Amino acid sequence: MMWLDSDGFPTRAWDRDPIAFAINNDLVLFAAAYHKQDAGKFGGEEAQRRIFNSFNTTLCDAYERDGTPHVISVTSPDKCFFKKLFNFHGYFHVTNLHFYRSDMVDRFSRNWIGDCFLCREYDDQAALTAPTLVLAPERAWTMTMHNFSLGVFHNSILDGKKAGGFIKLWNSGNNGITIPFEEARGNCQIKAGN
Repeated sequence: MMWLDSDGFPTRAWDRDPIAFAINNDLVLFAAAYHKQDAGKFGGEEAQRRIFNSFNTTLCDAYERDGTPHVISVTSPDKCFFKKLFNFHGYFHVTNLHFYRSDMVDRFSRNWIGDCFLCREYDDQAALTAPTLVLAPERAWTMTMHNFSLGVFHNSILDGKKAGGFIKLWNSGNNGITIPFEEARGNCQIKAGN
């Protein structure tokens, strides 16, 4: 499944296919990037307890390392109940639904959500990240690690550069950045995107 948030915009035709890449490499998650800022963290005692109740382990650390194609994950059955970790970016990713619909991940999802239906605290990014880091970190790759520069605009950032509002960028460019997506110009009416 390919997920693109409703406030994410492709800005050019893609020269590489992220879905084919994920399938050919048997990935469970091919995410735009892995958060590296405190704003992208999840965890703490209650979240780790929900992870432990699902997998009999806690998540201690996860990081990207040059020369390794996947995210490195460190788990422990009893040492990391208070640890917080970064999320995979949730705005754009390709996921393997066979993995996310498996019995183990389904059990995790039920433990993760609990009685907090539609609560943002136990959100989609952490629900995407936790089972992947516990069960299949070697099958979790990021587009940034594999030089996939697809030109997806999200939250005023395009390919890692501050780009300003999308409508202005789409219409005339901003900060020296323009969108060369002639195939869409005049065919796609942009009505949102600040």
